[in-house]
Amino acid sequence: MLGCIFLYYLLVLRPILINLRGFMENVTMRPIIKVLEDKCINCHRCIMVCPVKMCNNGSGAIVDHHSDLCIGCGECITVCSHGARIGIDDFDAFMADLKKGVKIVAIVAPAAAASFEGKYLELNGLLKSLGVKAVFDVSFGAELTVKSYLDYMKKKNPLTVISQPCPTLVSFIEMYRPELIPYLAPADSPMMHMMKAIKKYYPQYADCKIAAISPCYSKRREFDACGIGDYNVTFNSLQDWLDRTRDTITHYKAEDYDNPPAERAVLFSSPGGLMRTVQRYDKDINSKTRKIEGSPEVYHYMAYLSEAIRKSNGPVFKLIDCLNCAMGCNGGPGTGNRGKHLDDVEYLIEQRQMETRKKYQPKNIFQKLFARNKLEKLLDKYWEEGLYSRSYTDRSAIFKQMVIDPAPQQIQAVFTRMHKTGDSDILNCGACGYRNCEQMAVAIINGLNKMENCRHYVEIEKSLQNEEAVKKQLNTVYDHTLEEMNKNLGGISALSENIGETANHVLSSSTAIEQMVENTRSIHETLEQNAQTVLQLNESSTEGKNRLHHIAELIADVSAQSDTLIEACSVIGDIAEQTSILGMNAAIEAAHAGEAVGRGFAVVASEIRKLADISNKQAAEIAGSLKNIKILIDNSKESSGHAEQQFDTMVSLINTVKNEELHINNAMEVQSNGGNQVIQSLNEINSLIRKVKEESASLLSSSELIIEDIRGLKAM
Repeated sequence: MLGCIFLYYLLVLRPILINLRGFMENVTMRPIIKVLEDKCINCHRCIMVCPVKMCNNGSGAIVDHHSDLCIGCGECITVCSHGARIGIDDFDAFMADLKKGVKIVAIVAPAAAASFEGKYLELNGLLKSLGVKAVFDVSFGAELTVKSYLDYMKKKNPLTVISQPCPTLVSFIEMYRPELIPYLAPADSPMMHMMKAIKKYYPQYADCKIAAISPCYSKRREFDACGIGDYNVTFNSLQDWLDRTRDTITHYKAEDYDNPPAERAVLFSSPGGLMRTVQRYDKDINSKTRKIEGSPEVYHYMAYLSEAIRKSNGPVFKLIDCLNCAMGCNGGPGTGNRGKHLDDVEYLIEQRQMETRKKYQPKNIFQKLFARNKLEKLLDKYWEEGLYSRSYTDRSAIFKQMVIDPAPQQIQAVFTRMHKTGDSDILNCGACGYRNCEQMAVAIINGLNKMENCRHYVEIEKSLQNEEAVKKQLNTVYDHTLEEMNKNLGGISALSENIGETANHVLSSSTAIEQMVENTRSIHETLEQNAQTVLQLNESSTEGKNRLHHIAELIADVSAQSDTLIEACSVIGDIAEQTSILGMNAAIEAAHAGEAVGRGFAVVASEIRKLADISNKQAAEIAGSLKNIKILIDNSKESSGHAEQQFDTMVSLINTVKNEELHINNAMEVQSNGGNQVIQSLNEINSLIRKVKEESASLLSSSELIIEDIRGLKAM
């Protein structure tokens, strides 16, 4: 049995395992980006800028990174403001080996002129001070690259040629657009040309390792793919080392390169540098070239190009001069130039280009005739057919193995779980970092993200959680609320009844007050009439008083005259008494005179005496009557005085009554006005009570509905 198993292993499993191992060695890629977990805040900005998305895993507490799916564009390094992603190069190994005495030569990318402020020759001095044996200019390798491209295009006349100096774009095509591999230039990059030229044409450095001083972290993958190149040292690492040691590039001596100078290929690090170099051979190359750079534009273009080739209606251009970085290699992730102005960076490259082109400018007519021949002969010296050939690996299998291409039903199932049940729920907001909701769903299906990172899902879940919490709270509050509402219903019913009774009382009070106001108004009118009567009485009393006073004056005059009459009566009495005496004297005299004479005197005397007696008697009677009259007049005068005093008192009282009545009249008028206001207020109160009664009835009905709703909530 064991023998059979061993034989099966030798004949079947072992070849499969060997092939699988070889396959994995070809398709897996070296990590060039590291995630610092303690700095990652899971903000998803790295996913947002990543052109391929699925190399990021946002399903955990941080956004992790899978190197086999990463193309090494470095966009996530640039965008991470927390420093959670850093590039990986070979600087530490490079420095350690130099200290150990390992023989190393360096090749320097043309972007050095932009990264070290034009001090690219001083960079050579720095490298040699560290122990580097020789320094070569990759720009010359770019000249060889152009020659390789032109040779291929001339001999093969391909539909189009996609330039491949950028290892990031090569990784993208190998991994995600393998259908474009046949259109990648089958020639090495400028760095590979330079490395192979060193191995071929500089035997004195055959035993040396090669360090590339570059602007790009993904160059290390190119070395792995081509099997040549030992260190990828970025400009950033060198600058950081200078900063740590408090050194500066200006402290080093300018050292020329150890290979022939390039001409205009020093432009290769700038967008369109390839096209401008080819222009030396083909002045119309601009119209045949698509210059495209920067993420995501270059990746969108590649997708378009793939579709155009598939539909046989493209490509339009013979040469595609493409770079991952918007500033070309001058703004690669291994430089400090990202964020600087494009003109400031490219100015340094343009300055160098003018200097290098002068080296090949003819000084006379003879040199002019052979100028191109001179450069071509130099390039021919370092170029050999097949030496710089490059092949590519279809790495899409690993993507297909690691990332499921879900069916529409699977995506819809995820959408359903994410509460995306209608078109309005497909927000495509990009908050998760993906271009659209479908891409997010693909990531979730592949375990590369989670629904909790979807804004829409979180909002709905919070809403549902809130609903559950509300439900629980409602269930908790239900009994208490229902009990209180039932209590309130009784109170509201009683309130409604009380309000009805109050309304009736207010209505009765309003009627009574209206009657009272009416009575007050009647009293007010009566008082006004009484005031007129009192006024007339006052006037009559005053007039009576005046007349009484006049009578008193007349009585006083009569009294005075009575006193005169009494005095006259007294005088008459006296006269009568004297007349009586005179009669007596006459009688005496008559007696004395005789009977004849005396009889006449006696008769006269007798008559005189009678007259005197009568007068005296009448005078006495008149005097008595006058005395009685005088007593009556005096009594009348006294009574008239008392009556006048009584009239004065009556007039005073009438004035007092008049004033009091006026005061009462004013008070009654005020009371009447107040009564009107009270009636108006009572009417308003009555109206409000009616409204309150209506609202109370409505509240009662509403409370009953609320109780029904609460019962309905309980049943949910």
